[in-house]
Amino acid sequence: MFELPEKFADLKETITATMRPTNILRYTPADTRPWESKLGGCPYLTKKEDYPLGINGEPMLFLAQINLSEMPTLPDFPTKGLLQFYIENNDYYGYDEPCKVVYIENYLTDESQLLKEHPYPPEEEDMLPYERECRITFETDVMPLSGTDENFDELSGHIEDEEEREELWNLLAIEGSRMGGYPYFIQNPVEVFESGEKGILLLQLDTDDEAGLMFGDCGNCQFFIAEQDLKNKDFSDVFYDWACC
Repeated sequence: MFELPEKFADLKETITATMRPTNILRYTPADTRPWESKLGGCPYLTKKEDYPLGINGEPMLFLAQINLSEMPTLPDFPTKGLLQFYIENNDYYGYDEPCKVVYIENYLTDESQLLKEHPYPPEEEDMLPYERECRITFETDVMPLSGTDENFDELSGHIEDEEEREELWNLLAIEGSRMGGYPYFIQNPVEVFESGEKGILLLQLDTDDEAGLMFGDCGNCQFFIAEQDLKNKDFSDVFYDWACC
């Protein structure tokens, strides 16, 4: 739970007003069942032909699957079904390429009708952004505006002492894999949509030793969605980006 040191007490009301709920992702190396929340492994599929293809007609790279009924409720997020996250399968993790997020509202739990093995296993596993399949569990929390957000300067502009300002930045620059809340930008904040709307943080996958998860050099990735699209359960226009040190 986020706590603000007494030295920043004059900012408590301002920072509290930025608080958002978030679900932190925890990884446990394990084999998973088809409909479970997971990093890597085999996505939920009833047939091979349903596997998404990229812009070059080749199978995309499956990153993660979230079973929304396993996750604590977040504002505007569906409360049931599966969300699957795919990116272009290339040497740069689909950077600057369209991603694909598949929403399966109703799913089967009869494993005899489901694929048990990935239909297109990665040919070069050492090129994956993760080292092992993991079961995902969730820890609910709230978090303030990130120190990496472009609005941090406005929030902290009155702090003249550079050490104190840096301390506040570090306090608010909260890392980690999550759904909802605020992103942690490794580089500069990204402009998600042409309208200037930042969108909702649908998923962030951050460096994690347990999963062997890392994008580039200590990097992370994010998926953003427009608020109205999320309310409408329309995942056809999700923005994907990743960056590293």
